[in-house]
Amino acid sequence: MHALLMAPPPQIPPPLNGNLAEIEERLSEAARVALFLDFDGTIAPIAPKPALARLEAGVRETLHALNLRKDFAVAVISGRALEDVRSRTGLPSLIYAGCHGLEIRGPGIAFLHPEAARRRPALRRLAQQLVHHLGQVSGVEVENKGLAVAVHYRRAASSARVRVLESVRSALRRTGPCFQLRSGRKIYEILPRTGWNKGSAIRWILHRMGNADSLPIYLGDDVTDEDAFAALPEGVTVRVGGATGTLAAYRLAGPGEVAEFLAWLGARRHERAKSGCRDLGLDRSPTGVQ
Repeated sequence: MHALLMAPPPQIPPPLNGNLAEIEERLSEAARVALFLDFDGTIAPIAPKPALARLEAGVRETLHALNLRKDFAVAVISGRALEDVRSRTGLPSLIYAGCHGLEIRGPGIAFLHPEAARRRPALRRLAQQLVHHLGQVSGVEVENKGLAVAVHYRRAASSARVRVLESVRSALRRTGPCFQLRSGRKIYEILPRTGWNKGSAIRWILHRMGNADSLPIYLGDDVTDEDAFAALPEGVTVRVGGATGTLAAYRLAGPGEVAEFLAWLGARRHERAKSGCRDLGLDRSPTGVQ
């Protein structure tokens, strides 16, 4: 909450690729980098259906190479369920936060928000209600992610979208105040009302790392990523895609430019990595996952 209050007003940030000298200077001053990445629309292109989203092989190779380095830690922070985003990324030794950070897992660390876990049965009933009301609406998909429910309407006709929103709001009214509604790119998400978000998850991960001398970098493309930008007022924050009214310090056009930046980031830190830096204190072996 403090970070949100201290954040600057929303702005249209400058392009990151025109300000790489500033980033390089900050990299030179940092002993290590904590790299946080959203998945859909950031490191992976938006797909017509959620099940079709894929990470390109080149990006996967870059992330794998970065995560092997002692001066990097790589985390993927997604609205997807944790196991879903981990399987699509295909790199088990990264840190993953699913359902906007309600669940976190990585080498040597694990977190599950207790209140969200307790509300799983109620969330399951809510998802069943939504399937009953929206299951026959063409182009609409109801996804129970365990700790959240997503209603995807990207492929639905414009005329159906009012019905979708009314059904979601009606289900929430019947459930009571323990859940909240968040909207994103052609999606409505129902989450437990916990006060926890992507920014909370990032602060938790940084605390576990020991973040005093690390440079946090966060890239995200959606409204829910604004919580992460607000949590990192001293970090390098990048809005991907539409950048109107964002708290991010920089912007990139899309996943293609993100891939280029990640490759640049690895190249600029290469010499420093060869010289040897302090480790992040996390076990990088897959067996360290709890």
